[in-house]
Amino acid sequence: MVDGKVCNSVTSNKNTQVCYICKAGPKQMNDLLTIKQRPINTYTYSFGLSTLHAYIRFFECLLHISYRLEIKHWQIRGEQNKAKMALKKQEVIDQFRRKMGLLVDMPKQGFGNTNDGNTARRFFENTALSSEITGIDERLIKRFSNILCALSCGYALNEDAFDSYAMETASLYVQLYGWYFMPTSVHKILVHGASVMRSLLLPIGQLSEDVQEARHKEVRWYREHSTMKMSRKCTNTDLIHILLISSDPLISSIRPLPVKKPTKLGTEVYSLLKIPEESICITKRTQFSQDTDSDSEINSD
Repeated sequence: MVDGKVCNSVTSNKNTQVCYICKAGPKQMNDLLTIKQRPINTYTYSFGLSTLHAYIRFFECLLHISYRLEIKHWQIRGEQNKAKMALKKQEVIDQFRRKMGLLVDMPKQGFGNTNDGNTARRFFENTALSSEITGIDERLIKRFSNILCALSCGYALNEDAFDSYAMETASLYVQLYGWYFMPTSVHKILVHGASVMRSLLLPIGQLSEDVQEARHKEVRWYREHSTMKMSRKCTNTDLIHILLISSDPLISSIRPLPVKKPTKLGTEVYSLLKIPEESICITKRTQFSQDTDSDSEINSD
């Protein structure tokens, strides 16, 4: 799995606001009647979907809409409109900090801002409060949350059900906030998500970049505390050695696994999965085998 930057680089897509799958620009994103008829580069399906970063991109999309609710324009022009947006932005940031304890859209020293995956998940977990703070319609936040949860759950999805649900969500988005052009990351999942999943051998949730991201903190810690600083070669050699040791299958199998809190899936999320039908079949087979065993025991008696 690769993120949007790598996909744009591989496909020679120089404009990040253009979809590398269908080449739709910002002004075509909200035209749902013709967007499905555009020519598709099916080779790009092999890149998958960046499910880890999808939480952040969906969160930032709703966040930027909330800043512009009074102006209702995608581009902010004029000093008066810029001042209005700045006031609204500060108000939303203050409310997130006061009501949810989240630091939103604040710069971090050395890299990016505070809009990370944990912040985005907290936002989508409490849809009612998030809607109250941002002024965004709760139905849209809830639908975004269900789509993201289904993508990251790791189970096989029903592509037809997901496609229908995603397009209904896109229609609701255009109906409510058609003046804000849909970001590329949101467009890619809502419009092309089902087609990408049909082309993959494994469920999309098992092809996430979570594994790549999981060791970022460890790499920084190992580089600081477990490497020689004599030269760049020595530093990188020690870093690779400690990473190989810590990821060795035998050593990893010895350590106790951390206890994780089970994730509860909502009713709408279950409707997007293939699990219910499979579980019904398994249950029926189990009941049939139990009945057969009981009949055989009676006959033997």
